[in-house]
This record gives sequence, structure tokens and C-alpha cells, in this order.
Amino acid sequence: MQLNRLLVIPARSGSKRIKNKNFKLFKNKPIISYSISTALKSKLFDKIIISTNNKKKINYLRKFNVEIALRDRKTSDDNSTIEQVLRNIFYKYKNIGIRFKEIWSLTPCSPLVNERDLILASKLMLKNKKKIVLPVSEYPAPIEWAFRKKKNELLKPVKKNAYKIRSQNLNKTYFDTGNFVAIPEYFFNKNKIDFDKNYVGLVIPKSRSIDIDDFEDWRVAEAMYDKKKI
Repeated sequence: MQLNRLLVIPARSGSKRIKNKNFKLFKNKPIISYSISTALKSKLFDKIIISTNNKKKINYLRKFNVEIALRDRKTSDDNSTIEQVLRNIFYKYKNIGIRFKEIWSLTPCSPLVNERDLILASKLMLKNKKKIVLPVSEYPAPIEWAFRKKKNELLKPVKKNAYKIRSQNLNKTYFDTGNFVAIPEYFFNKNKIDFDKNYVGLVIPKSRSIDIDDFEDWRVAEAMYDKKKI
């Protein structure tokens, strides 16, 4: 049996910078609830799975009527990758005769991403059937103006004399926001996914591109969320 889309929300416990980050209250609700609700509202996914090693939160997660996959030790340490998690789940279903055309991941700390972003990503995927879809956002300043840093000392700029070039005369550059990824089944039949060659970017606004890693991100996300409601 082949289904269209599988979504995995990776919610491993053990965050070093923000304790219990995936379940920390964001505007009075566990932050993971925003990603789950966004995924459900999009109506894109045949199956939504929360991949976690946090047994204490299973009862909370069950109220969303999503599937819960408990991680093993190999995919629960600091060195485990999202690709490993997705492959484990992909092969679990493949071994029982269930395949998915697309395998998605959405981070549990992306409260500003909305269902429209996911829908637009799915449309881009349909146009690029053998490409990975990533959300991207524009760098706030030209990367040619960047400096390298060693300890407390600024080193040479990335591009010599770049400060003399007007920003209007430089190409726009974009970064992977890290909020979600959509991968065709095709790539899971390979031993390793080469993310450097096989993706297309969906541009999302900076106001929705925050994937929370630290407390500064958290404060900015709360401010942007409040602004969104005005």
C-alpha cells in the first residue's frame, strides 16, 4: 500500500540550552502543540508521528490523536541525526508493506510556521518530484559583508573590500531556516542523502522562520507571535 505523506515531528529530550525545550510552555501551551496543530490544519499528511524518548509526555501527546514512536538509544543521543530518525520510521513501515511518496519532518519548536507554508511546500514538491524541499529565508545583510571571528578578535572579511559595494549591487542570499523538510521516497532508497545537491527552497518570511535553539530565539519568537495576533 502506498500513501502520500508521512510527517515526523522529532521531539527528543535532552536539550542542553533550554531544558525540556520541546515541551516548555510557549504562550501558556507546550511549544510542540503549535507544530502538531499546524500539521493537522494543513490536512496534508496521511500519518503524523511524534518521535520521542520522553516517556513522561506520552499521555499529553496522545490527546492529539497522532502516533507516538519511542526512540531507541541509537537515535536518542546528541549525535543522532534527523535522517537516522526518518530512515528508521520509513523502513519500519516499508517492512510491513506501507510506503509513502513523501517523508516530511517538522521541528517541535517552530510556532510561527503556519499551515500555508506547508501547503506551498507540498505544491513545490509536486513540481520538483526528485528534489528535497527546504524552507529558506533571506539573510538580513549581504554575506559578503561578513567577518570571521577568532576568540574576541574580528578577522578579515569574507570578501575583500566588500564594504565598498552597495547592498543593491549584491545578489540576495538565503539560509535554510531549519523549520521543516520534505523528502521524496526516492532518496530513502539510497544509502545517504546528499542535501547539498538535491534541494529547492521555499522562501518564507523572516517573521516565520525562527526555529528556536536558545533563549534569545525564544524571546524573539514570543514577540513575533504577539505581533502576529495584532
